[in-house]
Amino acid sequence: MKKCLILLVLFCSISVYADIYKDEAKKIASDRKRVTEIEKKLSTDEKECADPSKSDLSRNVVTELKLYCEARESAKSRIPDIKNLLAEYENLLKNYLEECKTVDTDDKYSKCETLDRQVATAAEKLNDEKENFNSDIDTMENAAERAKDLNKRSNDSEKQEFKRSVSQNLAAKKELVASMKKGLDEDNKVFKNSKTKVTQSLKTDSPESAKIGKEFVSGLNSIILQNNNLQQICASMLKTINEAQNVCVTKLDMEKCRKAETKMENLFNDGNSKLSAYKDEKNNLVAVENDYHKAGMGNILAKTESAQKTITSYLQGLKEQNSYLNQQLGMSDNNTEVVKSRNNKKLLDTYLKLVATMKELEKESAEFIKFYEEYLNKISNFNSSCVSGKSEFTAECKIEGDKIVGNINSNEPKIMKYGEKFNKLNKDLGDFFKKFK
Repeated sequence: MKKCLILLVLFCSISVYADIYKDEAKKIASDRKRVTEIEKKLSTDEKECADPSKSDLSRNVVTELKLYCEARESAKSRIPDIKNLLAEYENLLKNYLEECKTVDTDDKYSKCETLDRQVATAAEKLNDEKENFNSDIDTMENAAERAKDLNKRSNDSEKQEFKRSVSQNLAAKKELVASMKKGLDEDNKVFKNSKTKVTQSLKTDSPESAKIGKEFVSGLNSIILQNNNLQQICASMLKTINEAQNVCVTKLDMEKCRKAETKMENLFNDGNSKLSAYKDEKNNLVAVENDYHKAGMGNILAKTESAQKTITSYLQGLKEQNSYLNQQLGMSDNNTEVVKSRNNKKLLDTYLKLVATMKELEKESAEFIKFYEEYLNKISNFNSSCVSGKSEFTAECKIEGDKIVGNINSNEPKIMKYGEKFNKLNKDLGDFFKKFK
C-alpha cells in the first residue's frame, strides 16, 4: 500500500513538470526563430568593420564602432552553439515527455529522474549561452546607437564650440586649483618648521614669552588642520574637474554635464569659503607670532648683553694672565740654570713642575682668549643680523641667540677651574721664590 502511494505522488509531480516542459517547447521555437532572424542580419558584411581606425570618423565614434564590431563578431560566433544547444535541449525535452508520460515502477522513476537532470543541465547550458548572446546583441545595439549619436554631435559646430568653451573654463579652474595647492604646500612647510622651532625655543623662554609661545603653537596646530582639510578639498576639486571634462567634453552627455558642473561649482564655493577663513586665521596667527617674538626679544637681548659683559671681563683678566705667564716662561730658562747652580735636586724638581704648570696654563689661557673673542664676534654678528633694525625676532634668531649664550655659560666651569689653578700657581711661585732666597 505504501509503495502505491509513493508512485501516485510521483506521477502527479511528473505531470506538473510535463506541463512546464510543454511551455518550454514553445519558448524553444521562439528562440530558434529569433536566432534565425539575427543570423540573417549578421550574414551581410559591414564594411565599416573592416578597419574602423582608418575611417574619417572622430576618435569617440571609432571607439564605439570598434565595440560594435567586436560584439557583432562575438554574437555571430555564438549562433552555431546556440542552435546546437537548442536542438539538444529540444531532443532531451521530447525524450523526457515520451519516456515519462507514466511513471509506475521504481526503474521508471529512476530513469525519469536521470532524464530530468539531463534536461535541467541542458537548459542551464542553453540559458548561459543565451545570456552571453543577448549581452553581445545589447552591446552591439547600444554601441551602434552611441556611435550614431556621437557622429551626429561631432559634426555639430555648436557642440564643438561648447566643448571648446568648457575645456578652456576647466583648464582655468585646474590652474587655479594647482596654484592654491602650491600655496598650501608652501604654507604647510612654514607652519611645521615654525612649530618645531617654537617648541624647541619654549624650553628656554621666560614665563611671559612661554605663555604667548604656547598660544602660538596651539594656533599652528589649528591652522595645520585647516591646511590639511583644504588640501583634501583641492584633491576633490581636481576630481570634479576631471569628471566634468569626461562627461561634458569627452562624452558630451549634457544631462551628466549639468550635474557635474553643479557639483563642481558647489565644491568651489565651499572651498573658497574655507580658504577665506583660513586666510583670516593666518592673519590672526601672524599677530600672535609677532607678540611672541617681541616678548622673546627682551629676554634674549638681556642674555646677550650679559654675556658680552662677562666675556669682556674675562678677556681682560685672561690677557693679563697670559702676558704674565709668557713673561715667566721667558725667564724660566735662566731661572732653571740659577736653580741648578744650587745643586738642590728637590728645589730643581719643584721649579720644573712649576714651569710645566705655567706652560699648561698659558696654553689654556690662550684657548680661552680665542674662544671668548670668537664668541664676541658671534654676538656682534647675531646682533647685526637678528637685532639691529628689526622690531621682532624670528624663531631661528631666538634659538641661535640661546645657543650662543648657552655655549658661553657652559664654559663657565672650565674658566673657574682654570682660575683656581692660576691662583694656586701664583701662590706656589711666591712660596718657591721665598725658599729660593
